[in-house]
Amino acid sequence: MRRYVEEFAALMVRTGVPPMAARVLTGLFTADSGSLTAAELVRLLRVSPASVSKAVGYLEKLELVRRERGRRRERYVIDDDVWYRTWTTSARAHEELAESSARGVAILGAATPAGARLNGMGRFFARLGEDMSGGPSIAAGGDALTVMAALVHARAPLTADRLAGALGWSADRVAGALEDAARHPESLDPLTLRRSGVGAYEAVAVPGRLTAAQRDRLRRTAHPVDA
Repeated sequence: MRRYVEEFAALMVRTGVPPMAARVLTGLFTADSGSLTAAELVRLLRVSPASVSKAVGYLEKLELVRRERGRRRERYVIDDDVWYRTWTTSARAHEELAESSARGVAILGAATPAGARLNGMGRFFARLGEDMSGGPSIAAGGDALTVMAALVHARAPLTADRLAGALGWSADRVAGALEDAARHPESLDPLTLRRSGVGAYEAVAVPGRLTAAQRDRLRRTAHPVDA
């Protein structure tokens, strides 16, 4: 296990993550519980407590790791949806850079050398932000489809809290999936997400996909006694 942790951490370092932070992050990811105490990290990584503390502080600033106070010891925890949250944060940061660049161009003038550079930078980050915003939609699209499948299986409207409990997901992950389903209904066809009651959701057939005659025949086929 220790050898794999070191190998995977080395790959993270190549992407720009500081070495000790990469080792701590990998240690947390490879723990079944997704959490370890400082003492457990020290034993696993064979490093000093100060090194672990510094790495955890760095990861906390990036919102990759959070602290969870137990009865006797504090644990460091990594959530299953941490990469999705990190992705969306980066996408927003790139969009903000694009907006700031546009303000700079308006101040300096697009015809000036500085304005031209800012304009090019703004276009770059705007495109990057758009691509990344599309990226989570694809990745989170799987979550959206899972939520739709859960609603179909439940055969009844469910609130976001009940969906989170049934799926074993965090509230943020369910909220992201529901938002993605609402923003990209074309990816859910022939189903669509519908609000039902106060804070409840249900999966229903896309209106217009079936004609009135088809719906009537299906109703009579499914419920011949009622026909």
